[in-house]
Amino acid sequence: MPQVQLPKAQRFPPWCLLLLFGMGTAVLLCMVLSLPGVAAGFDYLIYMPLAAKPVPTPTPTPTVTPTPLPPDVRVEPSCSKFRGGTAQDPTGEYVCFKSYDPRPIDMTNWKVQDSKRQEQYTYTFPPFILNPGATVKLHSGYGQNTATDLYWGRGGLIWNNDHDTVYLFDASWREIHRYSY
Repeated sequence: MPQVQLPKAQRFPPWCLLLLFGMGTAVLLCMVLSLPGVAAGFDYLIYMPLAAKPVPTPTPTPTVTPTPLPPDVRVEPSCSKFRGGTAQDPTGEYVCFKSYDPRPIDMTNWKVQDSKRQEQYTYTFPPFILNPGATVKLHSGYGQNTATDLYWGRGGLIWNNDHDTVYLFDASWREIHRYSY
């Protein structure tokens, strides 16, 4: 039986072994290419950059500032008295506003209008804070303002007995609430 002579064990260049510990796949390719049968077919230089693959930098997500909800202040029909008072004493006619908001509401310069929506039928709130769950009565006639009662100071009635609409606006004239009866 003829004897087959095995080739002498191949020894890899030492720099390939050093790269094996640091570069992984690139080293394996280097070792394969340094084998006599494989390397013999390459007569040109193989360039393999040893740069790391770029890692994308995460784009910071912008912080969304929530738009504050409009204040929750509404006409309280069960408290309001649209058919009260007289032309000579309109103080008995009033509309109540209740806060359903968990925050104190600064109603300074807020506006109230009736369905005519005319300047002479516009009330502007003085410096006033309505606390959560609190109610304030806006009387049509004259009186001394308190934490629970405000006075329009009109010499006559504001609200129609049969039907009308109460408009409540904030200081920037954004409609906060509308109530029709």
